[in-house]
This record gives sequence, C-alpha cells and structure tokens, in this order.
Amino acid sequence: MPYDFSTWDRNCLEEHVTPIDGTLTGSIPPWVRGAYLLNGPGRMTYGDIEFNHVFDGSALLQRFAITETGVTFNSRFLRSYAYTTNLEHGQIVVSEFGTTGKSVAKGKLSKLGDKFAFDKMFSDNAPVGVVKFGGEHYCITEAPFLHKINPTTLETINKVDLHKELNMNSHCPNPHTLSDGTTYNVLHMVGPTGPKYDIAAFPPTPQEGKSSVFAKPKKIASVDARWKLNPCHMHTFGMTENYFVLLEQPMTIDVKAMVANTIRDKPFIGGMEWMANKLIKIHLVHRETGKEVKQKAKCEAFFFMHIINCYEQDGHVIIDVNGYSDTKFLHALHLKNLRENPNLGNELDGGNVKRIIMPLDVNEKATPELNLVMIAGSRAKANRQKDGSLLLTPDNITDYSYEIPTLNPNILRKKYKYSYGTTGDMKQTNGKFGKVTLDTREVKEWSEDGMYASVGCFLPRPGATAEDDGVLLGTVLHSGDKRKVTLLVLNAADMTELARATFTTASDVPRSLHGCFVPA
Repeated sequence: MPYDFSTWDRNCLEEHVTPIDGTLTGSIPPWVRGAYLLNGPGRMTYGDIEFNHVFDGSALLQRFAITETGVTFNSRFLRSYAYTTNLEHGQIVVSEFGTTGKSVAKGKLSKLGDKFAFDKMFSDNAPVGVVKFGGEHYCITEAPFLHKINPTTLETINKVDLHKELNMNSHCPNPHTLSDGTTYNVLHMVGPTGPKYDIAAFPPTPQEGKSSVFAKPKKIASVDARWKLNPCHMHTFGMTENYFVLLEQPMTIDVKAMVANTIRDKPFIGGMEWMANKLIKIHLVHRETGKEVKQKAKCEAFFFMHIINCYEQDGHVIIDVNGYSDTKFLHALHLKNLRENPNLGNELDGGNVKRIIMPLDVNEKATPELNLVMIAGSRAKANRQKDGSLLLTPDNITDYSYEIPTLNPNILRKKYKYSYGTTGDMKQTNGKFGKVTLDTREVKEWSEDGMYASVGCFLPRPGATAEDDGVLLGTVLHSGDKRKVTLLVLNAADMTELARATFTTASDVPRSLHGCFVPA
C-alpha cells in the first residue's frame, strides 16, 4: 500500500479541556517528568466551508503530561482573532496561507479597506510552534503575531502584535533561546533600501522602564535582502559560538504578486516564487559586532525549512540542513492533492540531510579547482571563484531528510554526532523516526505498520556524558483510526521502544508541526 496521506488530512472539531487518561505500556524512566506541548493546524472547516491547504487549519495545542502516575492528554484551540471570527460567522472569514476568506464587511470601500489592513491581510492564526520569550510560552507563526498561553491549561492569555510594536512584517518562527533566557530572532523589515533581515535579541526580562520583553529589543545586525521585490522565505536560521547563519534561499515572497493577489482575492501561497536558477546566498554575521563576514559565499540551490545545527570547527563553519530539490511538497499539501493523487508519494522529493562547509580563511591565490574544505572525511566542497567568492557544494549525508530535527540541547551550536527526526521518505507505508549519525552516515529507525511519526523531542538524561544518553519523545498518528494518538518514549541510543501511551479522543487528531518539552 502507498503512504497514507490521510494522516496529513485531519479535521479536529472538539478540544479536550479536561485531561484524559491513556493506555500505558512499558516503563517511562523516572527522570522523564513534565509536559510535551505540541502545536499545529487543527480545525479545517467552519460551517460547510473547508480550508484548501493543510497549513491553513486553525491552531490546536496538544499536551501530553508525564507524571509518576501515568500520562494524560489535553488539547485546546488557540483563541486567535482568526479562530473566533470564523467560529462566530460559521464560515472562513480570515484568509490563510492557501485559502481566501470571505469578507463580512458591508460595502465595496469597507471590503477594500479590509484587504489592505495589515491585521486583515495576514492572519493571526499561529499553528507553527510553541516558543519562549522572557520565560513565557507563546504560539508562533511567520506572521508578526504571538499568543501567550498557559502551558498547563493551554488557555490563550493575550496576543502580541509585533507589527505594531516593532513595525516588522514577519519573523522566523524558530527563534533561538539561550540558557540565560535571551531569545534571538530574525525579523523581516523594510528599510530605505528595501526588504532587510534584522537580527534582534529579546531580553530575559523587560528592560528598565519597559512593559514587556518585546519593547525595543536590541538590534544586533541588519542584512539587506538581495532581491528588492523578492525577500526570501526564512523558516529557520542558524547560530554558532561566534556567528549568526542566514541562508537566503531562492524560495521567495514576490511582493508584486502579493499585492496583485490581494486585489484579486487569491491566497498567500500564490505569491511565493521558487527562483530555481538562483543559488543560495550565505550570510555569516559576527554575534559580537553585528558585522557581516566579508567573504562572499553561495551554495547550490535547494529548498529548505529546517536548519538542523551549525557549529565551528578548525576554521570552518559547518551548516547542517534538511534540503530538497524543489518546493513541490508545499503544493502537495493542498487537500485536493492529498485526496486525489494516488501516486503523490512517488512524485515528491524525499530530500536529504545536507552538510555545507564554509572556510573562514580563504587563500586569495587558491585556484577554482582547489577544494578549500579541510575537514577530514567530508565530501563537501568550497571552491574560490575568479571574483573571490566561494561556491559551496553540500555533502548529502543521508538518502532522505529527517524533519522537524531535534538533538541534545546541550550540544546546540557545538560539534555534535547525532540528530533525530521524521523521515522524508513518503514512498513507504509508514512514517518513521530516525537517528542520524552524522560522521558515519548511519541511520537507525523506529517504525511500525500503520503508524506515522509526527514530531519528536530529545531529552538528555540528567548527569549523562554520552551525547545520545536520553530519550526521544515522539507523537505517532494511526492510519486506521483518526481519533487515536500515541506518545512514544524511545531509547535515544538504539531507537528501541521503552514505553507508549495511547489515547482515543473525541475528534480527529491532526499532525503537529513543532513541539517543546516543559520540565516538571
């Protein structure tokens, strides 16, 4: 049987405000105590109207609480303006990534005003992830809206409008929070010369005289977009000990098309342009000075969503990323494609884990034929061009991508051995969790017939010295029952199962996009 794409096609209509118990088998290590929070598209219909694309669904928070007495599950819809307005009118009013909403404004001028009001053009639905700013938990998406939530009850507390606060248009939904509580993110802004990417530091606590951590964060650097009418889509960015790493890929947002589509009532996805004949431009920015490294570098084109990790080694910057030959996967997630194309899994590129290596000290006399990568065992290349720039060729480490990557948090931004994720291979009849050993290219996988891996999270064992000494928490969807979900606990060293807790809910259980663990 082919890959079951119905595991991407779920419509949750009921939330579980009161936690429910599941069936637990196996034994969860006693040090694993806390809550695994997940966020993703949940509700796909309002009245008789259905969203067109998986990413359009109204955000649903899911929580698996692990205690000494067992595991419970609860869920809530994020009370965004988009969710409450659609619910009130019994139809899709607020436009999303792949769906145009129906305006309820009266009169042509009111409807036109709705189209170009920023908070109407961009939905505040935030189904991408749960992140921390100032020690608090927020739901996030690319649009400049955050929703503070209670990580226990999953109630929505308040909304932060960063467009009004900082005059930004969008941001990366995967910020980096350091051990001191400082959170770094890339903000998409517009300056005198056009689109730019500002790197900002949000403090652990509000600055003196400020009401929140979002009031005037420290601007570390500003990088101009290379295409003035096509800023790139940047879902993740990287950090090393000394640098910020921005990959300006040729998956872009066509500003002219966006305006035209708004007038013509066409969805956001129609304004995204894949510039297949362009290379990826790599920006390295000094964390201390905010200055961009002068050495110019580009890499062969690929589409990516998730950088896995970045670090420095022997005068090189190493960038590990899940990459794809094209952007077909984004369009494949239209519900029509999921339901009507039986050959979809064979048509999609499964991607791979790519390692890009950029030398920091380049000999000006190096010839274009000389590979400047001096890391033993690597197949990555860096060739100095006649104009002095570097052309980088990635080393494809695996046969498939391993998405929503997770690794030992103690080794982030450092040299590491292992990453974990869900396989990009959609030719199989199940979805797998995988452990990738970067140096040896070995992959260990967990799979089970009829089970589809969703999102994983690595938890290191307290006091552990080995990098893979810990567990991988992972949620799994059931092909045969849309209302069933399982939380797996895997031994992160050998990917064997330690325990599982299975729940049957009142409605469909959708696939989450990102998650985080909140220790007890």
